[in-house]
Amino acid sequence: MLYAGRVSLTIAFSAAIGSLAIGVSIGVIAGYYQGGSLGFVDDAIMWFVTTINSIPTLFLLLIVASVLRAQKFGSSVLVLILILTLLGWTGTMRLVRGETLARRELEYTVAARAMGASSWRIMFVHILPNVFSIIVVTLAIDVGSLILVEAALSFLGLGVRPPTPSWGNMLNNAQSFFDRGPHLVFLPGFLIVITVLCLYIIGDGMRDAFDPQASKKVA
Repeated sequence: MLYAGRVSLTIAFSAAIGSLAIGVSIGVIAGYYQGGSLGFVDDAIMWFVTTINSIPTLFLLLIVASVLRAQKFGSSVLVLILILTLLGWTGTMRLVRGETLARRELEYTVAARAMGASSWRIMFVHILPNVFSIIVVTLAIDVGSLILVEAALSFLGLGVRPPTPSWGNMLNNAQSFFDRGPHLVFLPGFLIVITVLCLYIIGDGMRDAFDPQASKKVA
């Protein structure tokens, strides 16, 4: 069970970091160019994101996982990381885009532009560090969500394949032994619940710590 936890956490953290990198990069670019001379960049990105989000997430995950599994594309762990990374960045992108829209007209950004700083320097040196708090909070919450997604896909037989264990396929394999060994179902499920709950609590705590308005209310 501990080894399975390592596999599940590796998939969740790797996919969360990968999707975060994609979402943050695209979100900063889209937010910075929105409404300007290169506004078509933001329009194209938002059209693509809206199209992806219009498809039910679980349905899309099942289709992609089935196709890649049928083609035996690499190991099941790497395939699952790739799937969750490529399909999980849109929410982060929307958050970062909104924060970039709010910060691109602030004084320090206007001053950097007046001093001749390039657009890329403004985006990734002046704006990006100021949305770091949202990135950290999103990472903690995404890891918890991806553990649940991995468990669901593995439970359905489209995630991590035996003999590599994960909490999800442990639940799947334990179905036939439920009458003789119910602990085989309860223990992986309990660890999933506890781990996800801890990650959500950590993310909520970091959100309060990084939120200046919350600090003022406490004071």
